[in-house]
Amino acid sequence: MSEPTVAEQIAQHHQDVITERIGVRRLAIEAGQVEDHDQAPAADAAPAAPTLRELALEEAALDLLAGRVADAKKDVRKRMQAALDAAASRDGVERVVATLPNGEPVATISLRPGATGPVVTDEEALARWLRRTYPEQDWTTSRIVREVRPWKLAELIAQMDAAKATQIVDPDTGEVHDVPGVLIKPTRARTHSLLWKKTGKAETGRAAMGEAWRTGALTRYMHALTAPEEEQTQ
Repeated sequence: MSEPTVAEQIAQHHQDVITERIGVRRLAIEAGQVEDHDQAPAADAAPAAPTLRELALEEAALDLLAGRVADAKKDVRKRMQAALDAAASRDGVERVVATLPNGEPVATISLRPGATGPVVTDEEALARWLRRTYPEQDWTTSRIVREVRPWKLAELIAQMDAAKATQIVDPDTGEVHDVPGVLIKPTRARTHSLLWKKTGKAETGRAAMGEAWRTGALTRYMHALTAPEEEQTQ
């Protein structure tokens, strides 16, 4: 047998080195000293799409959370309104700043006053009075009962709202009429509004609140969302 050429010796040497390295790496992987990157997914590989069951669980969880959030918001607005009304009556306070535990302001809650004005409580009585008082005017219509034409009713309500009384003044005679079927009563309840803090066009208050929630700084305020189901139904 002839001696191998130099080229054949070099090729054999390379093959021996590669074989040796493969064997050493396999032993290291089996010993847990290195990771098997050939088996592991690439670091930049796209995450697997959620399964149908995972999507179903996510939707169910968010549906439960949305219901609890809606109930909790309704409850806290009711308590906030009562507290604002009491503070306004006692101290004249009509505004309060929402501040995170770290002292950062995120929003302002302001009291909105209610409104009082004329409200028609008996349109039939009002229509009969208009018919008797102004018979030459076509301000009412007749079906089973007599009604005031909508445009005239709006005009009368505006006059009484301006006067803050259930009275109108005859523009021709100057006579003041007491209008039946109408009362001055609340037309809009007192409420309040929440305005998030802004820096320029960015709503920094929302961002800060979101970060505080994410890091757990608001845990004590989230009991309504995490309480056991039996507490939710009490």
